[in-house]
Amino acid sequence: METLGLLLLLSVAELSQAHNTTVFQGTAGQSLRVSCPYNSLKHWGRRKAWCRQLDEGGLCQQVVSTHPAWLLSFLKRRNGSTAITDDALGGTLTITLRDLQAHDAGLYQCQSLHGGEADTLRKVLVEVLADPFSKSFQDVQVEHSVSRNLSEETVFPPTSILFLLACVFLSKLLVASALWAAAWHGHKRRTSPATGLDCGRDRGNQDETLAKLRDT
Repeated sequence: METLGLLLLLSVAELSQAHNTTVFQGTAGQSLRVSCPYNSLKHWGRRKAWCRQLDEGGLCQQVVSTHPAWLLSFLKRRNGSTAITDDALGGTLTITLRDLQAHDAGLYQCQSLHGGEADTLRKVLVEVLADPFSKSFQDVQVEHSVSRNLSEETVFPPTSILFLLACVFLSKLLVASALWAAAWHGHKRRTSPATGLDCGRDRGNQDETLAKLRDT
């Protein structure tokens, strides 16, 4: 039994090194969260996707992608038991796999899409464990995902909320400035003719007074 565990350990390590992947382990029946950090400036304005690698040739079948409108990429999108959300400002793509099953194990990729091409952000090897305390995996250097209820998940990443609020505030400020400028120019046009008429009336009164003085 120990020999079988050792062989499985070596095969996982070799597969991870061969594909330069990060290993995420989850327990069958629970949820697994996978995070893919990336350079937010380099991949600014791009959609992201989660795909499953089908063969060694690099063919990757898309499972789910972020919202078509990049500014709404923080909204969670689902395809079956897989959900994806993108913190574009923080530079982190997050994929949540619910109710893990044995067939969910395999090689995946986090991708950045532009045009008809896709850049790989991270290669991920998903391992589904029947026993989370199995001694066979204690010495493997992996990233563990903490399972928790989906109701506890944050739907809106904090940085994306700040970005959205800033856009709303800026748009309101621009509208208010435009309304104030229009009102000021309208008030100026209304007061200018009135001032001119007052000046003309005062000049007429002065001429009438001078005429009376000359007559006397």
